[in-house]
Amino acid sequence: MLIVNKCFGSVGAVSAEANCGRLEERLLFTKNPSTEPTEYPWIGLLVQREDLNQKFESAECNVAIVGESDVLTTASCVRRLNNRPELVAVRLGIWDEKDEPGQQYICNDRGFCVPGPVQYLVDAITMHPLADKDTGTNDIAILRLSQRINMTAYIQPVCLLPTLEPASWTSVDFHYGGFHQSDIKKGKGSAIAISRQYCKYETGTPPPENQFCGYPPFRDAFFKGAAMMGINVEDDVPRSFYLVGLLVRYVDVGSFMIVFQDIKPVRHWIIDNIKSTSS
Repeated sequence: MLIVNKCFGSVGAVSAEANCGRLEERLLFTKNPSTEPTEYPWIGLLVQREDLNQKFESAECNVAIVGESDVLTTASCVRRLNNRPELVAVRLGIWDEKDEPGQQYICNDRGFCVPGPVQYLVDAITMHPLADKDTGTNDIAILRLSQRINMTAYIQPVCLLPTLEPASWTSVDFHYGGFHQSDIKKGKGSAIAISRQYCKYETGTPPPENQFCGYPPFRDAFFKGAAMMGINVEDDVPRSFYLVGLLVRYVDVGSFMIVFQDIKPVRHWIIDNIKSTSS
């Protein structure tokens, strides 16, 4: 079963009206680079193994929950194992990258406890049909999990459909989050989307088609698949996050730029594939 967005009339996407895109307004303005445990509960960690007898290890890629049994990541994160989904899994409800599944609760020295992460095996990998490993365009893939996700306060989907969406991302300030190289805790940041012309000026090359550049205030190297999010506002109140992009790479050539796969051009492809896997 998938959730209906009444505004768009589409079956298959997690919508702004449904239980998705959890947002607490107070957290929009905090300076802490780490998330709270229930913040961005759609973000998980991709893990992989070389063969069935080995232990899963971090693939240094993020995933984002978009359906009852589907997550998104970049195609470049799973291309090597595209035909071997049994070697791929995701850890959801994870706050600390080093935490292992199977732990009921994980507590710090002050007695603060959170549930341990839950690991789901991947049943199928669907890369975008126009994903190009040479140019990097359409760098996105859907992972269908082997079982339905058990949603909790720490594991929830992000909305796919906005209530209102600008025609251009340029100059919009977005939130993003995921795991990264600087800390083992799930982190967060913000970035202002810039024009393709200015991105080319700063980096020497324009981003591939269906991608855009963002300028963050800090040089944190997030793993691929980190989720960039817009905000659904209703009655002048920020209600939920919806997915805008997935981080595909960063460029550090004097200026530090993040390149995101734009979700808008591939949104219907995502919805159609989630719909087909749930029917």
